[in-house]
Amino acid sequence: MEPYKRFKTIRKRIIIASLILLLFAQAGDYILRYFNITVDDFRIAGGIILFIYTVLGILGHIEAETITSEEVAVVPLATPLLAGPGAITVIIYLKYSMGLLITLVSLMINLAIAWLLLENGGKLLEYLGKHGSMALSKILTILLAAYSIAMIREDIIAFINIP
Repeated sequence: MEPYKRFKTIRKRIIIASLILLLFAQAGDYILRYFNITVDDFRIAGGIILFIYTVLGILGHIEAETITSEEVAVVPLATPLLAGPGAITVIIYLKYSMGLLITLVSLMINLAIAWLLLENGGKLLEYLGKHGSMALSKILTILLAAYSIAMIREDIIAFINIP
C-alpha cells in the first residue's frame, strides 16, 4: 500500500476498533443480556471465528489480498483482530472487576500501543525482510490459533463446572 493509503487504513481500523470496544465497554453486558448470551457463549463463538481466521492464514488464504484497502480496515483488521471477541470479553470483564474508568483508560493505552505498532510495521518488515516476516507471521498465526483454542477450552470447562 502507498504510505498515505496505509496511514489512512491504519487510522480507520483503530477508530473502528475503538468505537466497537467503547460500545461494549458502555453497553456490552446489556447487549449480551438482550440476546440471552453469556460471556462464555461469546468467547466460544469468538474462539471458533478466530480459529477459522488463523487456519485460513496458516494455509495462505489471505483475505486482505482479495478485498479493497477500505474493507481491510474493517474486516479482518479492525474486527475481529483488534476488536474481536477476546478484546470485547476482556472489556466487559474489566468493567465488572475494575470499574468503567480503569477499563476506558486501559482501552485507550492499548489502542495507542496498537496504533504505534501498526504505524511502524513497515520498519519491522524492512528489518525482517520478506522471508523473515512470512515466518514471523506464521508463528504468530499459530500462537493466535492456540489462543483461540484456549478461549474455547476455558469456556467449555466453565460450562461443565456450572453447578
